[in-house]
Amino acid sequence: MDNLKYILIALVVLIVLYFASQMQQSGYSTRADAVFPEDTQAIKQIDLWTKDDTLTLKKEGEDWVIAQHDTLQMRPNKMDPFFERVLGVKKETMMSRNPDNWAKYSIADTSGTHIKLIDGNGDEMAYAVFGRSSRDWTHNYVRSRDEDEVYLTNESVIHLMYPRASYWGEKPKADSTVADSASFDIGTIGETSMPVAETVPVEAQDGGEAAGPAVPEATAADSTE
Repeated sequence: MDNLKYILIALVVLIVLYFASQMQQSGYSTRADAVFPEDTQAIKQIDLWTKDDTLTLKKEGEDWVIAQHDTLQMRPNKMDPFFERVLGVKKETMMSRNPDNWAKYSIADTSGTHIKLIDGNGDEMAYAVFGRSSRDWTHNYVRSRDEDEVYLTNESVIHLMYPRASYWGEKPKADSTVADSASFDIGTIGETSMPVAETVPVEAQDGGEAAGPAVPEATAADSTE
């Protein structure tokens, strides 16, 4: 009985120490099956890159902008799917523990799509590498920083993190009000710039009456006796 008592006390102490350690860690908690932390409101910068392209998204106030692309504005309906699907993606089946297999799953440094989340203090919140599956287009592969394990994701999200400015942004459209005003001004000028001359009756010479339409002379066939 005494041995059992000591074992229970030891277990309680271990549990207390475990929870105390968890409370001292960063507030960006991640579920066991999740890739990214739950606190997405703390994200202020998103870095995306492959071996060919690099892109940075920054949050300014309530809006997201494309860094170093001031001539582009964010396309509508890009950030919502990113936050809902990409940051909500989950790990499913573990495929490998061997780093030598990273290239096989397209998650090596030169073959994967990298994503890094940064908070307002410039600290890294999460880092992951995604790879495409050549056999299953409905899923991707993913690994996290400092982890060798490769997992299959619950859905395909790699197409929602394309690191090119043309995917995320577009050139601002002209103001329709200004365009309509300009069109109206051009039409008004066209209507008023060419006054129509009034028709002035031609007076007969020597002060006679105005000449009327010519009347054809009667021919022999038209005369009656």
